[in-house]
Amino acid sequence: MPGTRPTKKQLAEMKIANELGVTPTAIARQMRKSHHTVIKYLQSDCYTDPSITKLVTKIRDNETNDLYVLGAKGRSRLHEMLDDGEKLQMIPTIALVDRTFQQRRLLEGKSTDNVSHNLTHVLERIEERIKYKPEQGDNGKKQEQA
Repeated sequence: MPGTRPTKKQLAEMKIANELGVTPTAIARQMRKSHHTVIKYLQSDCYTDPSITKLVTKIRDNETNDLYVLGAKGRSRLHEMLDDGEKLQMIPTIALVDRTFQQRRLLEGKSTDNVSHNLTHVLERIEERIKYKPEQGDNGKKQEQA
């Protein structure tokens, strides 16, 4: 509600959302607070309060665990699609895996600088696998063309 101070839980949620790259404006809209209020609290020293720090840590751990699960499910689905020769919904699945990986790295305090580079290599391997599907009895070896 506008005009009220954020609770400790809301302050912790603001911090985590900001760590995930959510803009203060988007956080404000989601929490029904003013943009200036969100910025004020994100820049304040309220996060030195041990109770808020504990909440931030708990929320961060929960979010990280959820992102591990989402990433694993996305990778599993991607493997199913590749094994079945499915081509539908591959881009959204890859995007989900990439996004969850980047968000997880942010919450773990790690850099995401090399994520784009690694994703390029993954996509190249996927393209290679799609181009070459071994036929039964091929034992995974390319057949020489006469």
